[in-house]
Amino acid sequence: MNSDLFKSLIARLTVSTVVAMSVGVGSAVAAEPIKMAVTNWADVLAVANVAKYVLEANLQQPVQFVQADIGIQYQGVARGDLDIMVGGWLPVTHAAYYAKYKNDMDDVGIIYTGAKNGWAVPAYVPESELSSVSDLNKPDVKSKLNGTIDGIEPGGGLMQASEKTIKAYGLNGYNLQSSSEAGMLAGVQRAYQSKQWVVATVWSPHWLFQKWQMRYLKDPKGTLGGEEQVHAFASKQFATRFPRADVFFKHFKLTLADVEAIELQGNSTNDYATAAKKFVDAHPEKLKAWLQQ
Repeated sequence: MNSDLFKSLIARLTVSTVVAMSVGVGSAVAAEPIKMAVTNWADVLAVANVAKYVLEANLQQPVQFVQADIGIQYQGVARGDLDIMVGGWLPVTHAAYYAKYKNDMDDVGIIYTGAKNGWAVPAYVPESELSSVSDLNKPDVKSKLNGTIDGIEPGGGLMQASEKTIKAYGLNGYNLQSSSEAGMLAGVQRAYQSKQWVVATVWSPHWLFQKWQMRYLKDPKGTLGGEEQVHAFASKQFATRFPRADVFFKHFKLTLADVEAIELQGNSTNDYATAAKKFVDAHPEKLKAWLQQ
């Protein structure tokens, strides 16, 4: 082979190799996963799985779910150990966490409004006997409930509000039973099967209102809070490290009905990822709005 031709070929191969290596390095950087905080609550799973599907399918941005209690989520995002969380409830539920960490996080935006916390009972419990939190002080009501309020994880804002509610209404002798969302739901299901009385710490959006006829107890003192807005909170580095994802989250909006529809499908199939995909695929107009630049 002609030596000049051989040198030219080697040079082209070298350039190609450098370009290939550069592309590989760039792809590796671009493929850094977003660490998204989640907890096993239906509303968070619904929202997080929709965001993950859109980011991965449309922006080729990998997402890694990181399971963490809600307090750890705020702390992790503020420290930069976690990139984003999608279940920040304001102005009441997570007020204490927000006050502590707000200066070290970015409020990316409100994902949906109309959220609510409260205590609920099955519809078969007569309203004439139990319609308000204050009615829990009636001896007959307390007896039928065995002095128990079925709760969720102890670190949640709903449980903190529930503890304040017990004090505010003077519900002496009641036990706020810490458990988990699954434990609370199992308690409601058991009660429903035998038409027993039960009071559960619940929230909207939640698929349980689609499965069982439940009603919120009135809360005249407002200790369980009013309407809430659900925010996405990101680390201070998020917009710089994941600029396209940051733009997506700024446009990411859902309705309460959207979230409950995804929850119902995800819970019935035990597959929130597929439920999220089906929802997004069925709503191209929402996807278009989320992906605008």
